[in-house]
Amino acid sequence: MVQNKKKIVVGLSGGIDSTVTALLLRDAGYEVVGVTLLMQPQEDVEAQKSCGGEDAVGMATRVAEQLQISHHVVECRALFERAVLKPCWQTFSEGRTPNPCVICNRQVKFRVLLDFADQVGAFYVATGHYARITRDAQQRPRLLRGVDANKDQSYFLHALTPDMLARIQFPLGALRKPEVRALGQQYGLANAARAESQDVCFAGPEGHVAEQLRIRYDGRAVKGVLKDESGRILGSHHGIHQVTIGQRRGLGVALGKPAKIIAIDAQSGDVILSDRPEASFGTQCDARSFYWHVAADRAATYCAQVRYRQKPVPAVLRAVSDAGSEVSVTFAEPVFGITPGQALVLYEGDAVVGGGTIVRA
Repeated sequence: MVQNKKKIVVGLSGGIDSTVTALLLRDAGYEVVGVTLLMQPQEDVEAQKSCGGEDAVGMATRVAEQLQISHHVVECRALFERAVLKPCWQTFSEGRTPNPCVICNRQVKFRVLLDFADQVGAFYVATGHYARITRDAQQRPRLLRGVDANKDQSYFLHALTPDMLARIQFPLGALRKPEVRALGQQYGLANAARAESQDVCFAGPEGHVAEQLRIRYDGRAVKGVLKDESGRILGSHHGIHQVTIGQRRGLGVALGKPAKIIAIDAQSGDVILSDRPEASFGTQCDARSFYWHVAADRAATYCAQVRYRQKPVPAVLRAVSDAGSEVSVTFAEPVFGITPGQALVLYEGDAVVGGGTIVRA
C-alpha cells in the first residue's frame, strides 16, 4: 500500500497528552487515525485504569468522537506479555529492577503502531511523549529531550532505532505540560481535567508490580534477611523482587537515622542497608545491550542519566566493547542509586547519544 505522508496514526491512550497530540495534528491538516493498544491483562483491575487498559479504551473512544477522527483498538496483550511482562519478572526475580517502559516502547508500542500505519497507508505515527526529533547534517533523525525538563521522556525512548524515528512525530516535545492542559481546557476536551495517567505496566502500591508478576508466573520468592554493612542482621524481607537499590521506605527496620538499600544478593537473598549517605552513590557504571545513535567517541565527555528525572552528570567512557554493546562509564561526581536493570542513557547537549541496561555499579 502507498504510504501517505499526510495521514498519521496517533497512539490514543485516553490521557490528555495523546488527545492534544491528535488535536494538534488534525488542525495541522493531517488525516488522523487514532489507535489504542490493548495491552493490560483483563484480570488486573488496577491495570485497566492505566496505559493500555480497557478503561483507557473507553476514554480514547470518547475523545476520538469529540475530535471527529477515526478510532481503532488493536489487541496486543499476547505480545505485551511475551515481550514485556515475562522479561520483567525474570529481571525482578534476579534482584534487579526492570524498566518496562523502555522495553515496551521499542518492542511493542511503536512496532505495533508502525505496523498498523503500514496497513492503513499512513507514513507517520505520533504519540504524546515529551521528546523531540530533529535531523542532522546527513538528514538522519536524532532524538532530543523535550523542552519541559519536568516531563522530558527521551530517557524512555532511547532504544528507538533511526528507522523508527524517521516515521515518528512528537508534537508535544516543544510544549510544556501546563500549555497542554490549557489547550485541553480551551477546546473543552473530555479528559482535560483527568488525573495524570500511569506510565507503569501495573498501577498500585509499592511492591505491587513485582508481586503481581510473581503471582502471575508462579515465581519463587527469594526471601532473606536485611543486614547492615557489618553483617549484623536487622530483619527479614519477603523476596528480593520487592526491593530495589536506593529504597528506604517500607523496610520495617529502624536504625535511628535514614538507611537505604545499597546491595542485593540474588543467590543468598541478603539485602544490605547503610545509613551512610555516601554509600548510596557510585562513580562508575557498566551497561550492556547498549544502542548507539551515533558513533562512540571515546574521548568525549557526555552527560549521563541512570534514572528518570535524575539530574544528568558529566561522564566519560572508560571502556567500550568492539561491537559497542557493552559500555563502562566514569561519572564526574557521585551518582545516587545506580540500579541494575535500569537504563544508562548518554546525552550530548539535548541529543540522545545512546543507552543500555545497567548491569553493575
